[in-house]
Amino acid sequence: MEASTKRMFHYHADASPLGGHITHPFEKIVHSQASTSLAQAGGHAESRIDSYQLDNMVTSGPAYSHTTGVVNKKNGTWTTLVTSVVEDLNVFEVVTADRIVAKLHVEYPQQGDHPKISIIGSKFVNLRVNGESINPVLDINLLKSESKSEFPDKHLMEEKVFNNKVSSHYKKITETKGAPEWLAGRHASMKSPESRKKKGYVLCSLVEELQGAKLGTSFGHVLHVPGFGNIFFGELIVAPNSYRLTMMRIEMGCLAEGSVSVASSFTNGATIP
Repeated sequence: MEASTKRMFHYHADASPLGGHITHPFEKIVHSQASTSLAQAGGHAESRIDSYQLDNMVTSGPAYSHTTGVVNKKNGTWTTLVTSVVEDLNVFEVVTADRIVAKLHVEYPQQGDHPKISIIGSKFVNLRVNGESINPVLDINLLKSESKSEFPDKHLMEEKVFNNKVSSHYKKITETKGAPEWLAGRHASMKSPESRKKKGYVLCSLVEELQGAKLGTSFGHVLHVPGFGNIFFGELIVAPNSYRLTMMRIEMGCLAEGSVSVASSFTNGATIP
């Protein structure tokens, strides 16, 4: 009976290296590859494939994921680590990369409700779009709390530094010269802390800029590729109790139509009580 008197943690995490849905020129499902889901009690899960090929549309080399949930023996904190990796990616001979990695590390305190979050290790290696080298510059400290305590005393969505960064990113997306109207419409609820609170989550990105992108084609973390579609890099969805990182998401709408996501990690565990 004494075991059930202690505060406990319900783990929830999943990782999906590759998946999607092609709707044109013919319909094909990119079945989720090398995905893992963590048991509620924690532990470890891993999955790997050596290669993947959907005709000549979407191919990759090794893809793998790990989800881990453990208790720190020294201080009793609960830690979740989620890793999602794709290597040798090729999408329609337009988007290629040697390696794309999404990592989420979330640690919850024994006392209190707000975790420490890290995305260190997330990266793009030799990313090319239409043969041009693209370097997404990442803000590795985007999810770092402004609190001086060991653990935050309020949720990230309520912190001034984080909200200022999100507001600045919103302006990059919507106010860059030539930005299409649909971008402002899609991100309208992210304009201010008040609108984000009303929506219930924050949609933002780790990416500060896309080095190498041609003038007039990049808007914050979004890259427009004429004749192909739009690519979203380092997307983050931060909600009161969950964090989702997708390193690359492609919305195709020209020669081919459909969407593909690459290197996605998610976690939303909870302490009880």
